[in-house]
Amino acid sequence: MDQRTGEPVGDVRVRSDYELEYHERQFREPYRSTVAFCDWLETSGFLVREQKLRILDLGSGAGANIYYMSQRYPGSSFVGIDINPELVERGNAFFQSRGIHNCRLEVGDLYNVGQAHVSAFDGVISLQTLSWLPDFRAPVEAISKLQPKWIALTSLFYDGPVSCTIDVTQYDDNLAPGWSGFYNVYSIPLVRKHMQSSGFGDFLFTPFEIDIDLAKPSEGRMSTYTETLEDGRRLQRSGPLLMPWYFIAASR
Repeated sequence: MDQRTGEPVGDVRVRSDYELEYHERQFREPYRSTVAFCDWLETSGFLVREQKLRILDLGSGAGANIYYMSQRYPGSSFVGIDINPELVERGNAFFQSRGIHNCRLEVGDLYNVGQAHVSAFDGVISLQTLSWLPDFRAPVEAISKLQPKWIALTSLFYDGPVSCTIDVTQYDDNLAPGWSGFYNVYSIPLVRKHMQSSGFGDFLFTPFEIDIDLAKPSEGRMSTYTETLEDGRRLQRSGPLLMPWYFIAASR
């Protein structure tokens, strides 16, 4: 399967100045999910600050996530692959301007990363990408073929035997169709079974609950916001959808 350049894979398709700002503001302050993801991977033993790890980020956007990780794990090296050349160019320019040498971005298709990256990484990560693809199976198989020691993902999941295919269309101010894309929710038991069949037998997962309030966008478009329950927990939503974020990881 080839990744389509116009397909909204996680955050890869730049649709407007707003989407560019979405990527670039993460360089100024990492998202809470990125910080929590690294916390969890450290606690689970996948990321160790003192080790020199080789990490590949698929669907990396402009590279803000690996920029944060490079500061947190300065002894490790990071490669990001994204299908959007504009984001790759912007990210590499940022790294160069800051004199950052343990991060670089490449233009590439996550379904066909290339033989040069096989067995080249300790871990493969992908943040906020899987649910924006048509299905999880092909990308998981593509990642597995790279033969990393472990895989770690953030996306929308459900901890029961149910998966949902959700195709979203957002309309402009004149109610003409604008962009469209997937916001799929995948069954964790199904993903675990598929990863185990690909040789990644040790499987962990945990829900991500955000610890800050996010305002609902006034125009009602697709953008993450929070609703607070009586017990103080926050639900994440985007437009009309509930966003059940989880972190998952599997190792060989």
